[in-house]
Parts: sequence; structure tokens; C-alpha cells
Amino acid sequence: MTRGALTRLGLVAVLWALAVGPSPAEAQPRTRGKKPVVTASQHSKSVRAKVRPTAKATATRGKATPPRRPAATPRVTVAGAVRGPSEARIRRAPVAVTAAERTADALDAILRGPLRFGTTGLYVADAATGAELFAIHPDDPLNPASNVKLISTATALAQVGPDFRYSTRLLGAAPDADGVVAGSVYLHGTFDPTLTSGGLSELAEAVAADGVRVIKGDVVVGAQPSRDAIYRARFWVAVRAGTPGRSASVSVGPNSDYLEVVNLATTGKRAKVKKGAGISVRSTVVERDGRPRVQVTITGTIGKGKSLERAVVAKDRNLYTAHLARAALTKAGVAVEGDVHVASLEQFVAEAAPTGHLPIVLGAHRSAPLAEIVARVNKRSINWLADRILTTTTALAHDELPAMDDGVDAMYAWLDRAGRIGRNDAVIDTGSGLSYRTALSPRQIVTVLRAATAAATESAPVPTPSTVTATPTATFDADRARAFRASLSIGGVDGTLRGRFRSPLRGRVHAKTGTLTGVIALSGLLEGRGGRTLVFSLVTNGHSRRQKLGVRAAHEQIVTVLDRYLAELTPVGAEPTAATEPPSPDAAADAADADEADASEADASGDDLGDDRDDASTAP
Repeated sequence: MTRGALTRLGLVAVLWALAVGPSPAEAQPRTRGKKPVVTASQHSKSVRAKVRPTAKATATRGKATPPRRPAATPRVTVAGAVRGPSEARIRRAPVAVTAAERTADALDAILRGPLRFGTTGLYVADAATGAELFAIHPDDPLNPASNVKLISTATALAQVGPDFRYSTRLLGAAPDADGVVAGSVYLHGTFDPTLTSGGLSELAEAVAADGVRVIKGDVVVGAQPSRDAIYRARFWVAVRAGTPGRSASVSVGPNSDYLEVVNLATTGKRAKVKKGAGISVRSTVVERDGRPRVQVTITGTIGKGKSLERAVVAKDRNLYTAHLARAALTKAGVAVEGDVHVASLEQFVAEAAPTGHLPIVLGAHRSAPLAEIVARVNKRSINWLADRILTTTTALAHDELPAMDDGVDAMYAWLDRAGRIGRNDAVIDTGSGLSYRTALSPRQIVTVLRAATAAATESAPVPTPSTVTATPTATFDADRARAFRASLSIGGVDGTLRGRFRSPLRGRVHAKTGTLTGVIALSGLLEGRGGRTLVFSLVTNGHSRRQKLGVRAAHEQIVTVLDRYLAELTPVGAEPTAATEPPSPDAAADAADADEADASEADASGDDLGDDRDDASTAP
């Protein structure tokens, strides 16, 4: 082919390429190391495609943990108003920064720092007026864990009062002049969740003190265990080493005719025994003369010089209680000629009527006042006891058997009266808060606290119409409010806060803790030195297990910042003092960071989950 023909062929190829257009690879060249530019519309579509949740992704083993917040967390509001960035206020040098703004800046620094993971809701109000002071996600439905006990204990106090006492009575025929009771006696309770073998001993001593010397029949207990039996029907087996190569020493307590001990345990020649050769405790039900007994068999080897104790749950709470009552009567000097059996109260009365001996109260044991029991629940955060006092006080108030559904209904009814919080506004399903379904907002918890502590006072200043306030509350009377407030843990003093909030906050934080996996909560009252009191609720959800102590320390920081805010206010009844130069928001943030570093080393022994696990693990 000639040179001219090649030139013409090249020109045709160029013209053809221009007419057809560039290839896709040439039209969209890609540079190594750089991402292609995506338009806003394309970006939104791709994000929606990526974040669409799946059923598998949202199912977290039944744990309803809120999603983590984005990095751009909304700022803390002051008195219900959203503030502008602190940098804008710094540029306006002539404008003074208020104490509330400085406080909000410090709270923002904590929320953007140690609390940036998960979701944190905060609501702070004046206890007397209910005026809103600071808030962040105040209406988010969060899980407050054991803060639910604030509602269940308030409901119990509302239903029967702080002076109510559970009673357990021994019924039988009136004793004759020689102190002899004809026929059997009946143990009749009122669902006492605190009844123990010690309570039965007190009952027996009261019977003996009234002159009873002999009971000519059986000790009968009702078939309803939650009403008439001790709640924690268990006994202890203690094993102690004896002479090496010989039998070990075994004791059982509290002991009664219901228990038979078979001791096959031996003492080792060394302090340590081989793996699998240690002490084993087994219990089985056996028949003796047609009556059931529990046979406790101890086998294995205990090391030289060693001792141990094991808790064993009784097989039958009612029979075990009847045997304990019989043993207690015998120890108190009252001879019981019969054995024990289980029967309804109606059956017992029907059998006694033909003899002409109508039952009377021979002796009674009364529990501690409900105010003291509620204090045990809230200070130590005892799950099983919280559920029990809720269900039993509800049952006694409505003359029915205890049931959790009825107790939850009573809690919702109290919430509606206390703060117009309805079933559609919150989710509760237990009295203890040991649930991952619970959903309450910080604002609602503050409403509960104000109602139960009767925080509003007639002498308190009335909020202006423009003031943002918490939901109106129907407060307790003075006795109920006093009992409820006394039930809260005191920082640095007792309960789950005994190792937290030491100087300078010791004794001025009255609050309830809450702990579950991925849940940390703290709600209560902060008493200022000047006489003002703040009511607050802090709830964090969605953090990891390893962040638990950091979240708890950050909560303590926040309370410390709130205390500084109270310190800057004019004390109640005092004259205003001259204004001082306020520190910059950056200085407040630096101080908050310093507090976090100190608080991170705080004693974590107040973790209420530990108490909950100890009590729940042994409840029958």
C-alpha cells in the first residue's frame, strides 16, 4: 500500500472515532488512590441501599438496645431553648456567658467525649418548681434498668402506706388454764416476702409468752406457698475437716425433723484433694412412716484443715416451713404432740368447728414496716424483692393472689395519676427493671421522682408562663414522700452509691442506680449547699461492656458539673453577691475532662447488678 493510501486510511479512522465517541474506559478515567466523585442524589441512594436493616441485623437476642448516635450530637438545651455554638458566644466578647451556658458547655464536652458512644438522655429540672434546666434527648424511650424500681416501690407505698407490715399468725383453739391447745394449729400468712426461719422463731416465742405449753395436734400450713411459707426455703450444709483419714464433721441449719443427714464425707491427709474427689451434697425426698422427708447425703473428701458451706433448696416450701415452725415451738418450750401437714384454711376451720373450738390468734410475727423494706429494695437494688413487694401489695390492696400482670397494671395506674404517663407513653413489664423491653424517657423518670418525693412546695417560687416545666405531678403525702426519699441510696454513704460521690458531694446525692448489659442509669436528687435541689435523670444505652466504668464515671462528672452550677446560684434567702468574671467555655470543658480522669478511678463497688445477681440466683 502506498504512503498516500495509508494517510487516507488514518484520517478515516480518526474521523470514525470522533463520530462514534470515546470508549467507556476513556470517557471515565480513574486515578489510582482516588475515589470517584458521587453527586448528592447518587449518595443518598447508595446510603439508603447500604443501611436498609435486615431482620437478622436488628435481632439482638431480644435485647432492645437503641442505635448509636451519629457524631454530630445535638447540643444540650437550656430551659428548653437550643443554644448556638459556644464559639459564637466567644466572638461576642461584650456578651456575658451565664452560669447556665457555662454548665451546658461543660455537659456538651462530656457528651461529646466519654459519652459519645451509644445514646445518652439527660433531663435536669428544679425540684421545687419543675422548671426545666438542661436536657439532651429528654424524650427518647430508653431502658433505665433498675430505675424501674422507683415506680414499683412508689406504687407499693401508694397502695398500702409506709407503715404497713406483713403479718404471719398462728391460729388454734384457745388454751386452757394449763396452757394446753386442743387440736392442731394453723400457720397463716399475708404473702410476707421477708419471712425467714428467724421470723418463725419470734412467732414461737410470742406463743410461749402467752402461756401456751402444749399443742395436742399437728402444725398445719396452707397450700399457697407465697402466702404462708417462708420465701427462701433453703438450708445450709456445713462441712468441716476432722482427723485425717476419718469422717468429716457435718452440720445442717436451720435443722428440723424434715431433714435426714447421711454423712459419708471423709477428711483428706493433705489440704488439697484430687480433682473430682471433693465434697458433693445431694438431696432426695424419702418416705418415713408415710410422711415425706428430705434426705441429705454428703460424699467425697475435704482437704485437711478445710471447711465449706453449701446452700440447698428445700423440696417443698410448705412442708419445710411447717417443720421449721414445729421446731421453733419446741425450742421455745411448747410441746407439739402431732406432726405437720398441708391443708387449706377453709378445711382447717371446717375440721375445728365440730369440736366447738373456733380458732383464735395464738401469736403473731410482723415484718418490718414497708418503708424499711422499700429502702432495702432501692438502696441495694434487689430484683426479686422489688417484684415481690409490687405483686403482694397489689394483691392485698385488691384482695387477690399475687400476679405480675396485676402489679404492672398498678404501676401504670400510678404513673397515670402521678404524671399523666399512659400505657402508650412507656413500656414496663416488671417491678425490678430486669428486662430489655423497658422504655422510659429521662423526662418521665424526673416526673416520677418529683411525684414520689413530693418535691414541690407551697413556698417555692411559681414558674412564669414562659418557663418550660416537667409534666404536672400528683405528689405523695408527707409520710409516703419521706419514706420514698429515704429509700434512695446516698452518695458516699450507703447502698449502691456507697463507694461513689465522696467529698465534696458526700451525702448530697440521693439517687437510684441502674445496670444491665449496655445500660447505665442514674436518677435522683442533688442537694445544693445554698438550699436549692435539682432533680435529674441520666440514662445511657448502647455502649459496649468494656465502656461500663467509663460511662459510670462520666455520669458522676455530669453530677459534679451540676453541683458547680448550683454553687454559682444565689443561695435561697441570701443576698446576691457581686458577679465574678466567668471562665471561658473551654476552661469549663477542660475542668470536665479533668473530672473524668479522676472519676475513672472511682470505686465501682456500687454496681447494683452485683446485688441483683446474688439475690436472684438463689431465689426459688
